[in-house]
Amino acid sequence: MTTPRSNWLSQAITADALKRFPQSIAGQAVFATGLVMMLAAGVGLPSWEILHQGLSKQLGIQIGTAAQLSGIFVLLLWIPLRQRPGLGTLSNIVIIGWVMNVELALLEFAGVPSAAEIATQPLLAGALAIAGTAVVGIGSGIYIGSGNGPGPRDGLMTGLHHRTGQAIWKMRTAIEVAVGVLGIVLGGTFGFGTIWFAFTIGPQVQFWLGRFDPSGRAKRQAAAADRR
Repeated sequence: MTTPRSNWLSQAITADALKRFPQSIAGQAVFATGLVMMLAAGVGLPSWEILHQGLSKQLGIQIGTAAQLSGIFVLLLWIPLRQRPGLGTLSNIVIIGWVMNVELALLEFAGVPSAAEIATQPLLAGALAIAGTAVVGIGSGIYIGSGNGPGPRDGLMTGLHHRTGQAIWKMRTAIEVAVGVLGIVLGGTFGFGTIWFAFTIGPQVQFWLGRFDPSGRAKRQAAAADRR
C-alpha cells in the first residue's frame, strides 16, 4: 500500500532517522573534504563539481554556494518526479557546500599553494586527486549508510529512472555527461581526476557502504523506492 505523499515529512522525521542523522552529517562533511582535495589538486573534478566550479566562476560566488544553489534547483525537479526527500537529502544541500567553503577559506588563509600551482606537479596533483576520490568514497559510504535519504542528484537519477522506465545506468550516464559538458563550457576543470573518479568511485562506495551499513538498510530502502 502506498503512503500518501503528504505524509513524507512524518516518514522522514522519525526517532530512528534523528538517531542516525549525525551519521548523515558526518558523511557529508567527509564527502565535502574529498571534493576539496580534488579541487586543490587542480587536475579534474567529478561532473557535478565541474558544473559547480563553472557556475562559481560565471556568477562570482564560492563553489560551495554554487553547489547549494544547484542542490536546491535539483530538489525542485523532484516535485514532478514524485520523489520524497529525507533528512539527509535536505542536509546534503547545506552541509556539503558549507564545509567546502569553510575548508577552502582555511586553505587560502594557511597559504596552501593554489590548484594551478599544484597542477604543475603531476605526481603530487595525481596523488591528491586519487586520495580525494578515496575520501569521497568513504564519505559516501558513511552518508548513504545512514539511510536518511539520497542526495538531491541521486534522487534526480532514480526519479527519472522511475518515470521513463530507462535503466538507472543510462539515466546516470546521461545526467553526468550533460552536467559535465555544461560545466566545461562554463569554465570547470576536466582532467585526470574526472576520469579516475568516474571509473573508481562506484567500487569504493560499495566497499565502504558494506562497512558502514552492514545490515543493508540503505539497500532495502532503495529496493522499496523501486517498488513505489
